Amino acid sequence: MKKYLKQYGLLLQNNLLTNILKTVLLFTLLAAVSSCTVDDTSDPTDPIDKFLGTWNVSDQAARINYAVTIQRDPNHSAYVLLNNFADMGGNAKGLVVGDNIIIETQDIGNDFLCSGTGAYKTKYELEFLFMLDDGIETEQRKAVFSR
Repeated sequence: MKKYLKQYGLLLQNNLLTNILKTVLLFTLLAAVSSCTVDDTSDPTDPIDKFLGTWNVSDQAARINYAVTIQRDPNHSAYVLLNNFADMGGNAKGLVVGDNIIIETQDIGNDFLCSGTGAYKTKYELEFLFMLDDGIETEQRKAVFSR
């Protein structure tokens, strides 16, 4: 290699060309490695996004399964609507605070009052602890939402 470089006048004192080539190669490798990151396109400032969608619910106390759809409340930017919450057919309104949904006492259909909290566990799981009151007795429930 030295003979070839010397023949064409490319061999410089103190191997300057070799050092330049090493530097260029190093920067090329660094650029290639740093560009191999996964782009997260979600908006980290909007805590509601992670809750939105249709969830399959396992209501452990009642031993029933049903679906709940969570959507934005069009009237309040910090709230979500939980359609068919507790399998009552109506909506529950929840305040999103970080990784939690707070459901204040409200009528969710069929003359049932409900209150409780939900926690974001992973992008595939939520966990709700809530109370149902039919006016005669109060029942504590735990439901796991999955997708």
